[in-house]
Amino acid sequence: MTDKDISHLIHDESFLNYCFSRNGDDIRRWEEWLAENPEHRNEVEDLKSVVILLAHESKTRESEEQFSLLKQRISSDEGRANGKRFRVYPLIARLSLAASFLLICAIGIVIYQSRRTSGTLKPHRTGKTEIGPGGNKAYLTLSNGKKISLTDAGNGAIAKQAGIVITKASDGRLIYSVNSTEPALKEIAYNTIETPRGGQYEVRLPDGTTAWLNAASSLKYPLNFEDASERRVELKGEGYFEVAKDKGHPFIVKTAYQEVKVLGTHFNIKAYNDEPTTSTTLLEGSVMVSETGSGRRKLLRPGQQSDILNNNGEIYVSNVNPSEVIAWKSGYFIFDNQDIASIMKVISRWYDVDAVYNGYNKEERFGGTFSRSANLSEILKNLESLGKIDLKIKGRRVIVSNKY
Repeated sequence: MTDKDISHLIHDESFLNYCFSRNGDDIRRWEEWLAENPEHRNEVEDLKSVVILLAHESKTRESEEQFSLLKQRISSDEGRANGKRFRVYPLIARLSLAASFLLICAIGIVIYQSRRTSGTLKPHRTGKTEIGPGGNKAYLTLSNGKKISLTDAGNGAIAKQAGIVITKASDGRLIYSVNSTEPALKEIAYNTIETPRGGQYEVRLPDGTTAWLNAASSLKYPLNFEDASERRVELKGEGYFEVAKDKGHPFIVKTAYQEVKVLGTHFNIKAYNDEPTTSTTLLEGSVMVSETGSGRRKLLRPGQQSDILNNNGEIYVSNVNPSEVIAWKSGYFIFDNQDIASIMKVISRWYDVDAVYNGYNKEERFGGTFSRSANLSEILKNLESLGKIDLKIKGRRVIVSNKY
């Protein structure tokens, strides 16, 4: 892997499969390589985010042609620049260069598409105190009730429980691993990881499953899955799961209104209490969605999303673009024909602010791609440029009103 030419990753099918979570073998191959080379994870994730952004902005046929031409241009420009291929090792400088070049091209496509559809997104600067974006913030509650701030905890082992070592990795992930020298508990013990508003976190569960939690979410899970007939966890809020395959032990995610049963696959669940629906989006494999009240079931295929109207019992299935749904995991907001109230729910969770409404046009819709690393004022200014809406920051509140 260290001999790969990073500047040509955009042509690499296995890397693209990894970016879009569409091939288990390629995903595992890249994750294994990143585990062995953790110092390069940030650069690879940056390039992954750029590829996802490019794909989103290339949905139309015209954009797809631009994307193809873009790849050709990258190849020709690199060939003229140095007459030879960049090497992966040492990785940091070369990958950063490739990612920066792609990012410049991506920004060009975003601006071009925005001008044709929703208006131009412009950077905004202000002398006022800025409200910055969220980050890796979470709390871990152990089975004995002890609560640990993962934001403040140092790297390395942070707890040991019944044959399990809990480690905070250098990249911020929480990792569970078996310590065979200690006896396991006979009774089932649970841990809970929860993110506040303005937080997100990644955790690798005891069975090898990886879960990413979005802001204002929590995940309750057993300390050890070994003696259970099924791997059952409970989710509140939003989470993306890459489930380790185990045919003998199905993985079940329980939320307030549904259960999702899988054997090994990639999917996203959005189950916030303040949202009218619970949504499950499948990226790879298959999942069975069951509505807990009525017992109704639906089998999802890749690219499908189920929506359950809370307290309704019906399960509605539609085709969606999964990369848009999990854009939050890659560092982006993607809004597609949404009203400002729906958008402000997402923004409020990530920036830890409250929205106050002084009247607005509920029929007006907004769309665009925004970076989750931008300051709040920049996001709001760009939204204002897309419609007749006024968004003002007062303390930790956003005042929403019509623009007259």
